[in-house]
Amino acid sequence: MATKKTAAKKKSAKRSTKPRKKPTGAAGGSGEVRVIVEMKVSPDQPAAAAMAPAAALAVPGFSLDGGFEPIPVAAPPAQASAMEAAFESTVVVRGTVPNRSAMKALERQSNVFGVWEDTLIAPFDASGEFDPVGAMAPMAGACPIPPCDCTPSTPKGTINDVANYLGVDQIWAKGHRGQGVIIGVVDGGITAQGRTINIADTGHVPNPNCPLPWPNKLISRVVGGWPAANWGTTGVAWCWHGNMSATDALGMAPQAQLYDIRISDGNAISQALAGFQWAIGQFKAGNGPHILTNSWGIFQEAWDTVYATNPNHPFTRKVVEALDEGILVLFAAGNCGNTCPSGRCGGDTGPGRSIWGANGHPRVMTVGAANRLEQFIGYSSQGPAALDPNKPDFCSISHFTGFYNSDNGTSAACPIAAGVVALLKGAKPALTQATIKAGLKAKAKNIGPAGWDQHSGSGIIQAKATYDHLVPTPIPRCGRERARALRYRALYRRTRNRRYLCLFYRAAAIYFRCMYRATGNRRYLCRFYRYASRYYCCLYRLTRNRRYLDRCRRYYAAYRRCR
Repeated sequence: MATKKTAAKKKSAKRSTKPRKKPTGAAGGSGEVRVIVEMKVSPDQPAAAAMAPAAALAVPGFSLDGGFEPIPVAAPPAQASAMEAAFESTVVVRGTVPNRSAMKALERQSNVFGVWEDTLIAPFDASGEFDPVGAMAPMAGACPIPPCDCTPSTPKGTINDVANYLGVDQIWAKGHRGQGVIIGVVDGGITAQGRTINIADTGHVPNPNCPLPWPNKLISRVVGGWPAANWGTTGVAWCWHGNMSATDALGMAPQAQLYDIRISDGNAISQALAGFQWAIGQFKAGNGPHILTNSWGIFQEAWDTVYATNPNHPFTRKVVEALDEGILVLFAAGNCGNTCPSGRCGGDTGPGRSIWGANGHPRVMTVGAANRLEQFIGYSSQGPAALDPNKPDFCSISHFTGFYNSDNGTSAACPIAAGVVALLKGAKPALTQATIKAGLKAKAKNIGPAGWDQHSGSGIIQAKATYDHLVPTPIPRCGRERARALRYRALYRRTRNRRYLCLFYRAAAIYFRCMYRATGNRRYLCRFYRYASRYYCCLYRLTRNRRYLDRCRRYYAAYRRCR
């Protein structure tokens, strides 16, 4: 036994000394490492109070980022009770250290709770249209649910076709188009109508593969965002990827409003942490967002092993905090499926090696991708996720003409699902994250093995079927009108008083109008016209008022056309 333990230790030591491949941009400069430092503070202190002790940390080479506003973060569940007893909470600040050894020195400081790399993040596009580094590899592995779609630049219909396939148009017909719902687009920025657009955006290197969205592709219905000083003004860092996400969400929920939560500045997880903190603050103030759609993440475990696999990472805890507040959160699964993965995935592809960090947290909605023809998209990341074996939850639709000729990646699938969630939330505001996720999974159309599978989850979401499942038809109110009609009919038959006959026709018309509004079934509309016509004819016979005769004729003509 001792020999086996010794061998295991040697193997572990050998593995730990192997240098990890870090993506370009993970360091703060030549040899520097960007870090986020979790400071211990008193709960009654404002978050900004952490700046002074952070600046005084006795670690050579540590440089505090004075422009980054400190962010309060809930303690990990295992330490929460102990920290509460010690009257402590934690706040995140940002900075750089000269090397990873200095990170360990930071962790040894008495007022430091933890030190984490401020790792690189990237959008989940598939074709390289937004980022040439992320170009998809050719078909590399077997298709788990044949036939697989590995042509992201070829659209399979338009965004309107997607709405019709999902049954979104039928929800619109019931009057639900996302009114009153705000979707936070956590992405690379949006160029919004009504804002002064910074096309040049000199803080970023121009991308020759990134066409300008000017002037006819600015996004409407953007009502605010973060950073507060310049939301809605740029999207070039991720090549208008945020515009694509915004377009796709509004394509499903056209009367929803949007927040532009731009996290691409520096391409760092700390920006996402700050963006989520802003969203939580807005939500607590009663200003939304009600939904956060996230089409980004890390492509490889090596980008940050700790974030990839540790549920107690500060950002993942912030996601849980947003969920606890009542915000609905969706994440794209990623583009590292085994059949035709993105070139950025390296060796991390396929089942168990492609959904990392908060994208696979058990409580979020993790969205894979299929096309409108019900073909599984071969680069859609496969479960189990690092944080949950039962991922992805379901697939949404990608590969369609929306903002671009072909909106693609799980990046496009996620905001499509977010728009569907906005319709459900608008129709029934009491719906929660758990309820909506369970409803979407229960009514998804299976395209793989029976039940849930690690490739497509529960299948492709079906908006109308989920709406019918979660938003009950208001039959009880219609039932009262029906009872009233039956009562007047009985009174007329007993007394032959034409006044009761008129009241019967009126109650019957109201009942069938109610049923039509509740179900959208035109059969009820026709019957409404029929009984409305009889009601006004009845009134005319009682009063000889020609106004009633005109209405009688109008409704009868509508009934004849309806038949």
